[in-house]
Amino acid sequence: MIEASVPLTVLMPTIRGWPTMRPTLNLVVGQTLLAGGEVIVADASSGQPPTAEEMQALGGRITWLSLPGRSVFQLRLAGYRAARGEILAATEDHCEVAPDWVERIIAAHARNPAAGAIGGAVTNGTDKRLVDLAAFFLTQAPYMPPLSNGVATRISGPANVSYKRRVLERLGGDAEHGLIDWLELPAALEGEQLVADDSIRVRHFQSQGFWGTSLAEFDNGETIAGYRRRKMGRGDWLRIVGSPVLPLYRSARALRTAADRGASRRSVVASAPAHAWLQYCAIAGELLGYLRGPGGSPRRLF
Repeated sequence: MIEASVPLTVLMPTIRGWPTMRPTLNLVVGQTLLAGGEVIVADASSGQPPTAEEMQALGGRITWLSLPGRSVFQLRLAGYRAARGEILAATEDHCEVAPDWVERIIAAHARNPAAGAIGGAVTNGTDKRLVDLAAFFLTQAPYMPPLSNGVATRISGPANVSYKRRVLERLGGDAEHGLIDWLELPAALEGEQLVADDSIRVRHFQSQGFWGTSLAEFDNGETIAGYRRRKMGRGDWLRIVGSPVLPLYRSARALRTAADRGASRRSVVASAPAHAWLQYCAIAGELLGYLRGPGGSPRRLF
């Protein structure tokens, strides 16, 4: 990483590029620059970045890293290495951050100097179709508000998380595979506090249709297992042995969490069949990932 020189870096990786991510940037750039921070977009699309005039309309200058064909994991690693902030805040190109998102992140880190990472809450912006509800519950149910503020054992991921610079300086990762957060971060966060803060909010928008969502969950499973196969442990073998029934357990657990977080009984029950299907798509991806590696799945995720 380069030397720190600003209070905060906001990183957004994207495989879809400009202007698809305009709504997210509209909400991020102004408040970040007002706080003296920087915005980095790591872009794997082959499109052109916004012009200087378009950047000005968004609120100011953006550091745009054009990295065509890279996976979101490679993009994150490139963004982390380019960051100049004492804090690095991450969100995704399909999220809308709250107007006070940056302010609350900076304040939360000031209140919690021992926290290596702080995660916020994630609300659902695509809740009209059952498959979208199921997909949201699958990935974001533990981070739905209300969160219990304070030291936590688990916090939100790339949709709404921020790290102190000292954590990023310990991260591994390589140019070929990028940075697989759930594999690399536990070691980097050893000895650090994790803190949940319900006041740091983003709204998550992701609707890919039934088959698109099914493929996304397959890709996610293949990516996870494809990278884990490099160092197989007991848990990996248990996943393989338990694969016929593991999706049902995962589905029940996620839907129970969603209900505990305030999701309506109707939405939980109605989305249950789609949720179970998506879990089976994920386990199919995991089995193939353990067999052959991640394949092309990482480059399709966003």
